[in-house]
Amino acid sequence: MFDINKADKLFEDYLTPGLEVEIAAESKLYDRLNRTTEGLTLGGKAAKQKVLIRPSQAARASNNSSYPEAQESTPEETIVYLKRALMFALKFDGLALEAAAKGGAVEDPILFEKTGINITIKNVIARQLMMDGSGRLCQADGAGSSTKTLTVDSPYFKNKPTKFLKVGRVIDAYDPADDSHDIDSVKITAVDEENKQVTLESAQTWADNCWIYDEDVFNKTEAAGKGEMMGLLGIAYDDNPPTGALQGLDVSDYPEWKAFRYHNNGTPRDISEDLILQALDDVTDYAIPTFMLTTKAVRRKLFTLLKEYRDYTEKGVMWGGWAGLPFYYDGRIIPIVVDNYVPDGMIIGGDEKKLTIYSLTKSGIVWEKGISGQGILKQVAGKNEYTAEGHIFANMGVSQRNAFFRIEDIKESY
Repeated sequence: MFDINKADKLFEDYLTPGLEVEIAAESKLYDRLNRTTEGLTLGGKAAKQKVLIRPSQAARASNNSSYPEAQESTPEETIVYLKRALMFALKFDGLALEAAAKGGAVEDPILFEKTGINITIKNVIARQLMMDGSGRLCQADGAGSSTKTLTVDSPYFKNKPTKFLKVGRVIDAYDPADDSHDIDSVKITAVDEENKQVTLESAQTWADNCWIYDEDVFNKTEAAGKGEMMGLLGIAYDDNPPTGALQGLDVSDYPEWKAFRYHNNGTPRDISEDLILQALDDVTDYAIPTFMLTTKAVRRKLFTLLKEYRDYTEKGVMWGGWAGLPFYYDGRIIPIVVDNYVPDGMIIGGDEKKLTIYSLTKSGIVWEKGISGQGILKQVAGKNEYTAEGHIFANMGVSQRNAFFRIEDIKESY
């Protein structure tokens, strides 16, 4: 007979560290960032972080041998609200579990389901680390009225807007004009990549350009415990991210609290070495840039551009465990690394030391314990079925926003 209580050790000793490894294998950022459980306040809902808004201006040459009046730099204490970065659930059939316990299953069903959910988890976490904290996936391309077919568009992934819309995924849609709920918890039953369409389980009505989210992710502010964690797109930006003031600081109040953004008003243009140099020069006034992330198509354009001037054919550079294209800048080599979750036509760069992932536990992953003596694997009331549920509370904080940049509207071609 299957012993449900013995499953806890499997989850805690094997599934949790295994999941960390898989997330790191998918995300270029995950293993490069500072991670801490320290500094959490408000019962674990937030972390306090010091940021330097302005340096002291008490420095000058002197014609009378006098020192300037002492001043302090302008620090600000910001709040990094922890988010429900991920909530996940596994389901198991009682017959499969009992058969596995007696050696009658080809593969342990817990490990099999763990493999399946990990594919989704590592993709979602890798995406969140790159995006703007709003949870927005894409937009509806045109209004729909009592129809199951939704054509999608995206300001982030124009070449493949269905990148995160998979069969079985449950979605919501909100009209950005008034934040009204257009689509509420509807499952996707088919995906047509070629025509950029998804089929919904039931007929729905929605407004043109309404935003598509995973189910129950939409959140208008940085409220504790809600929404997705902040990613690079919300940090490497010259305004407030879509969820409001970043870490409680508004750009209008703190004009230094913005990153460097270079765009061409939505019109694609060729990448140039000078454009990258401008970004690096601007950031270097405040920090030392250590990385650049881009798409496969932009990397190929850069390789073609740079090899005309230097021999890159047999050279490469590593950023952690990732191979990148070397960009030579002021005697240093800055790696340009491909990440699957960088939006089309974009390069994002900066100083990784200014970023910190805050979470409640070291791994970030917590498995729910059941009530009435049940462990991680819990029996569904009245059924020979079992579930396991887990979550990750985390958020990314930045101590110096002007240590980052993004270059947009780069022309891509294959």
